[in-house]
Amino acid sequence: MRLHIEAERPNPRKLQPAVDALKRGQVIIYPTDTGYAFGCALSSPKGIAAIRKLKGLDERSPKPLTMIVRDLAELSRFGVMSNSQFRLIRRLLPGPYTLILKAAGDVPRSMHNRNHEVGIRMPDQTVCNLLLAELGEPLLTGSVTPYDDNLPELEEPESYEQRFAREVAVVVDVGPVWPDPSTVLRLIDDEVELLRQGKGEYTP
Repeated sequence: MRLHIEAERPNPRKLQPAVDALKRGQVIIYPTDTGYAFGCALSSPKGIAAIRKLKGLDERSPKPLTMIVRDLAELSRFGVMSNSQFRLIRRLLPGPYTLILKAAGDVPRSMHNRNHEVGIRMPDQTVCNLLLAELGEPLLTGSVTPYDDNLPELEEPESYEQRFAREVAVVVDVGPVWPDPSTVLRLIDDEVELLRQGKGEYTP
């Protein structure tokens, strides 16, 4: 199923099939501020396993899975950080950043990488934020476009509906989008390490 949604003024009622799919533990494709992404409810072991398979990441991978949260309070619940790191995060978010943090106790173990780390995002994107509000919990997320490969192409939701018909229940379509990867920062032991310079500006 593909839902046509206005990017700037989304109608919550039109998003309901996507919210219902998430509550059933299914995977959707939806827009973020850096392109389209796979998403499932954080509470869904089935959804987490499905996204691991789609992204080719097993539990021994050094690359952590990433969740999307609604606000800084929720971020603090799932990630461990120092006071200085929190001040940095407060300046950067919401925005196109992925923060790699030590996983707090509320993070499902199926999300941990082998170093017990987790990625956390808080995008500045209206449809994404409305999905979070309607679902009432974080989304496990993973970009559809493999940023580590060649230059990404224009993302067409219609092609995703066809390509992932068996794996994805709903595609939230806000139109074609040029993917632009997030800036990735690793914040461990009171240190800040730039792992990837992307859309978000960061100067050490």
